[in-house]
Amino acid sequence: MNGTQIRFQGIVWTFGEREFAALLMDGHSAHGPDALLDVTQSRGLPLTTDIRRVPLALVPGWRIEVTFEDSGHARLSVHWPHVRPLVSHVGVDLPQRWQQLAVTQRAGLLLVGHDLVTDDHYLPERVTRLAESGSLAAGVVAFRSGNRSRPRGRARQAAF
Repeated sequence: MNGTQIRFQGIVWTFGEREFAALLMDGHSAHGPDALLDVTQSRGLPLTTDIRRVPLALVPGWRIEVTFEDSGHARLSVHWPHVRPLVSHVGVDLPQRWQQLAVTQRAGLLLVGHDLVTDDHYLPERVTRLAESGSLAAGVVAFRSGNRSRPRGRARQAAF
């Protein structure tokens, strides 16, 4: 994924009465607007057409890893079935509730789609629309944390 800019955002996603630590990812690449979506699907993150029906079984080979530093900053890595991580040790601010859910459940919901990371209030509608149009990869993935957290915040981006 050289030359791809990946953006990500940690949010709390609710299915009925159950909350999940969700990591939203989108990418912009010279290879096309759906390059990140295509490559994540080719590595086993399933396409979903209904966000309410994402299987709760862990997607094999995928893992979100966060290490919290003493300063309160977090370093995020996303591992996938490849020799190198998709994202490696990138600084990120994560909501406190996100971290609590991820540590407790030892899993997170990974959502990958085009123009997914946003600060608008229409995120559930955007995710639903992406899923219904066949433009959303989603799955529950393993989570590992280096230590306890104190961070909170919104979106960050990284260039690779």
